[in-house]
Parts: sequence; structure tokens; C-alpha cells
Amino acid sequence: MSKNVIVYCVTGTHLQLTAVSIATILEHYQTKRDLQINIVCSGVRQQDIAFIKQLPAIYGKPMVTVDFWSIPQEISKIRPDFTIGSGVPVPPMAIWRLFMPNYFNEYDRMLYLDNDTMIETDVSNIFAQLNEPYVLAAVKDFLFATDVGYGPANFNAKEAYGIDSMRHYFNNGVMLIDVAKFNRLIPVSRLLHVINTSHWHLADQTIINILAAGHVKYLPYRYNFQHSLAFFDNPKVDWNPQLVKTVTDEYPHILIRHFAGTGRLTCPYQHVRLADEWEEEFLRVLINVKRLSFNISPIHTIQPEIK
Repeated sequence: MSKNVIVYCVTGTHLQLTAVSIATILEHYQTKRDLQINIVCSGVRQQDIAFIKQLPAIYGKPMVTVDFWSIPQEISKIRPDFTIGSGVPVPPMAIWRLFMPNYFNEYDRMLYLDNDTMIETDVSNIFAQLNEPYVLAAVKDFLFATDVGYGPANFNAKEAYGIDSMRHYFNNGVMLIDVAKFNRLIPVSRLLHVINTSHWHLADQTIINILAAGHVKYLPYRYNFQHSLAFFDNPKVDWNPQLVKTVTDEYPHILIRHFAGTGRLTCPYQHVRLADEWEEEFLRVLINVKRLSFNISPIHTIQPEIK
């Protein structure tokens, strides 16, 4: 029986999103088997760490363990001027995820999740999706998979992103990884060399797309539904209707909703008005997590009534 782990990387206030994602895992976890969740973090509050570690017990899932980890030492070897890409609103810490298979090399399979994800199935079902001979499983990026402008006849993917076709470019906000195979294919020395000697747009994603090319199992879009349906209403994009339909047909079957964002203030935690049922679900879980944290806090003698 394989030894599995779920991994997050987080800094600062985004730990709130991690808590929501973990809460959705706990809500849907029905397996009696032990489950390990590791959070690699920096700049977070000890009070929040203590509370999140209690979430499995609060949700009645004692077989789940949450541990917090410091940043792996290899991160210090990344060149100081490293960026994810010009104009990309993503912090350099996004590259941490690529070091996680080496950091937690005692596990067989790793499910890496971005913090802004909600899991709507028993994660045991997700771990089962990776099989031989693949190194990792992931979902294609919505834009690159459906925009006519990024099609093979219209875009030089090799020059711009180092891969043969943008139709094969995956979003790395959800990655299911065979740890041993990953570390054989992409040892830390090779990873650091590419990071420190190249400059790619969307570097955290592009580098893993380059290094894992030919070893990726592409999962149905339901395993990383990255945007709302409104994403495809953008009139500035020349959408391929047939390719868009392969994405939108998955909407009723979403297993992982990923709020990847489509521009300024588009994520549910960045604005007031709820745009769809997934934003409403995010708010429900967020409020519940914060109420639970209030209920167990020793500093409050009067507890709120949860309706």
C-alpha cells in the first residue's frame, strides 16, 4: 500500500486559504486510512498553526495529521534575482513547489495543492488517478488549451515556453506526483541549474512543463477547474468552441475547484459580491473555519451561536 502525502506551500495571509482547502478535504474524507498533510510555510502566526493542526480532530477525522514545515535549504541556492515572470502577480515562493518531492522523499505519492483550492471528493480517489508509466498527473491550462492564438499553427511554443505545443501545457496548481520517479527524472541539482540559468514566463509552471515533458498524464478538467465559466466570455480571446466545450462540459462534475484568478480582484477572497455557487461555497467554508477557531479560543468567554 502506497504512502501518500498532501502538500501546500504558503506565506502570510494566504494561510487562510490553506485552512479552507484543508477543511474541504476533511469534509469529504471517508477513508479510514491515515492521511498526512504537510504545509511548508513562512511568515504565518503560531496561533493559526496551532488551530489548523487541530482541524482534523474538530472535523472528527483523527486519522488525518497536519504538520508544518520550514522552507527547504535548497531554496537558498536560487539566484536572488529570480522572478516568476515580468508582470506576473505571483510571488517567487511559487517555485517552492518544485522542491517538494525531494523534501518529502519518504512518500510514494504526493498531491501538491495550491492554497486557493477546494476539494469536493475523497482525496483517496485523486491519489488513485496516477498510474504507470507516468511521473505526474495534472490538468491542462484553460487558456493555453482553448485559445486559437496558442494553437500549434499560430504560436511558437518551443521559443516562448520551451515545449512542443501549448496544448500540452499544464497548470501546476494541482499536481499528483510519483515521488521516486520525479526525483530520478528531476534531481535537485538539475532543477536548480534550470532555475538559475534560464528566464521563463510563468517560471514555476513553465520549468516543470519543460522538465516533465513526455511523462505527464493529463487528467480531465474536473480535477483542476481553474476558473469560473465567465472566463470564457472574454471577447478579447479567440476561443476554439469545440475545445472550450471539452472544458465547460466538466463543470457539473468538478472535483477540485481552483480559484486561479483571471485578473485584478477576481478571486472570491478579493471582492464582496459573490459571482457563482463556487464563490458561495468558498465563503461558507471560510466562515465555518473562522467560527470554529473562535469557538475553541480561550480568550472568548462568550461564544457565538452557530446557526
